[in-house]
Amino acid sequence: MSLMKICHATEAGGPEKLSFISVARPHPKPDEILIRVGAVGVNRLDAMQRSGVYPLPAGANPVLGVECGGEVIEVGGDVEGISVGMRVAALLTGGGYAEYAVVHWRHVAVVPQDWSDVRAASVIETFCTAHETLFELSRLSAGERVLIHAGGSAVGSVAIRMAQYVKAEIITTVGREDKAQRLRSWGVPHVLNYREVDFGQAVREIYPDGIDVVEDFVGPAYLARHIALLRWRGRMAFVGLLSSGSAEFDVAAVLTKMLQLRGFTLRPHSIAEKALVVGRFCAYWMPRLVQGEIEPAIHAVLPFEQAIEAHRMLEAADNFGKIILEI
Repeated sequence: MSLMKICHATEAGGPEKLSFISVARPHPKPDEILIRVGAVGVNRLDAMQRSGVYPLPAGANPVLGVECGGEVIEVGGDVEGISVGMRVAALLTGGGYAEYAVVHWRHVAVVPQDWSDVRAASVIETFCTAHETLFELSRLSAGERVLIHAGGSAVGSVAIRMAQYVKAEIITTVGREDKAQRLRSWGVPHVLNYREVDFGQAVREIYPDGIDVVEDFVGPAYLARHIALLRWRGRMAFVGLLSSGSAEFDVAAVLTKMLQLRGFTLRPHSIAEKALVVGRFCAYWMPRLVQGEIEPAIHAVLPFEQAIEAHRMLEAADNFGKIILEI
């Protein structure tokens, strides 16, 4: 039996609960491929799962890690268009914090051979999430006004790059001045430090008649203000839940302004739904990534053995963009 090393938390708790153990190397089913993992993206849901507040979807791999970059070393008999030796970015149901991972073949993007595994691991989860929420759900278009919270986060920073690409008008929030300065250097015109100003009041001063789209990572604490800020036929996507509990809001405003409030989480999608998500990423953003028209922000690349430090960095919100573990 071939063994591999994984990083896992066998009980809920802080980053110190992560440990390295040896387990059997997986084998691909007929519709799966086996990847030698070279790098894995560190995401907030990893930290939530480790701490015990993220319920696993049915059938999900309980090992942390929902995206990776690496090399295909084995393919199942039903796999089409992917062969041994190809380099890929993979969207996983779990199992990325490992030396090897299996994934449905329709959930991978083939990347250029000269891409590093770090580059491959930095794009697929964040780009898929940002695209689905900004464009498939919220239908953001050129000239519209979009409020993107958590502008220094991995998904938030990618959403800003996407909104810039389609020439939307952008407002973003951050909690630190260094992140605000970084975003201003990107050309973002309205960067608000939510620790210093009431973002709702500040947005209203910038756009007295309201905004069109909200990309919300916060949840209940901001909901009433978002309802008030959105104008006729405004759209909001719930992407994260940095605040807890429930919220009261003006239902009449939702009705009379014909607002749309949509929730999104990527991991519970069915195999077919997730394949469509990856297909849209491959069709629209992969060519632009290859051509250098859009780039993810990578904050840090740490050795796999420093997974605990990566989780501490993420939970302290020290990162601007993506944190990657390199195996």
